[in-house]
Amino acid sequence: MGYATRRCPRCGAELYADMGVCYGCLYDFSRDAAAPRPARSPLELRHADETGVVVRTAALDAWLPVGELGAGVGSGGENDVVLRSVAALGCRVRLTPTPDGMEVADLCPSNPATYHGRAMEGRVVVPYGEGVDVCGCMLVMTGPAPSTGVTRASSRMEKSL
Repeated sequence: MGYATRRCPRCGAELYADMGVCYGCLYDFSRDAAAPRPARSPLELRHADETGVVVRTAALDAWLPVGELGAGVGSGGENDVVLRSVAALGCRVRLTPTPDGMEVADLCPSNPATYHGRAMEGRVVVPYGEGVDVCGCMLVMTGPAPSTGVTRASSRMEKSL
């Protein structure tokens, strides 16, 4: 028998239905329940059609583009996005754009990234507009909506030329 669950309106984590606080983003379900805070930040909205990632921390929100070759995110200086946090020591994920979202490869088995509040195993394609938690930093993927016709695919091809 399964447990009843619900999604956090701020970060999308899947939580037990009786939880009053999201442990991923600290959203309090008891406060202002009639008007939950929007899940998308101004940076996410501004860059919604551009392939990249919004890095959300307690001190900073920043958007960074992610090219065809992808980007590394972690605590080491060799990464494209360096997380300067004690919690992030040794952490590393690799982001690679796909037509359906951003492929996230968790390369840190000792402190895994989480997607919808659950530890990631291996590679997961995260749809654009959703995020993963890496050692307390929320990474929200931005990019074009899946193409439904020729016009969307051709406009994406024009951008890459």
